[in-house]
Amino acid sequence: MNHKTTLHLLLVLTFITAGLNLISYGGTALLLPQMRQMVDQMPELVPEMARTYMDMFLSMPRLYFAGAALLYALELLGGVLMWQVKASGFHCYTLSRLLLLLVPLLFLGKDFVQLGDVMFAALFILAYWLLMRQLGAFGGGQQSEETQNPQEPQE
Repeated sequence: MNHKTTLHLLLVLTFITAGLNLISYGGTALLLPQMRQMVDQMPELVPEMARTYMDMFLSMPRLYFAGAALLYALELLGGVLMWQVKASGFHCYTLSRLLLLLVPLLFLGKDFVQLGDVMFAALFILAYWLLMRQLGAFGGGQQSEETQNPQEPQE
């Protein structure tokens, strides 16, 4: 498998996760006031066991969800640009991933920063950096022979 194919496979994962998160966080940012009103008017909708978690969720600032949605949109933009092997795509992606690690810290506190999120962000940033470097996106000619002279697979 060549570097460009590997890059595209990773980018498909990014498109899926960032796209779903954009819809989720964007929808929550838009509908949070209505959700609060509905739970206030009909508290029986929330089972007693889930009430603590629902109260915590509904008390989160709307700006938290809107900010995360915008950063996921930036991550998608970075993915589209990386698909075209543009260095600016890597920079957009990296900026969005790092800021997405800070959003929970800024709005919700240090207890909401997850080690797994940090590890996956670092893993994907490293993988994208290595692949983009191999494909010559950053200039300088670090291209491998495989990317300079791609060969069609033989059947």
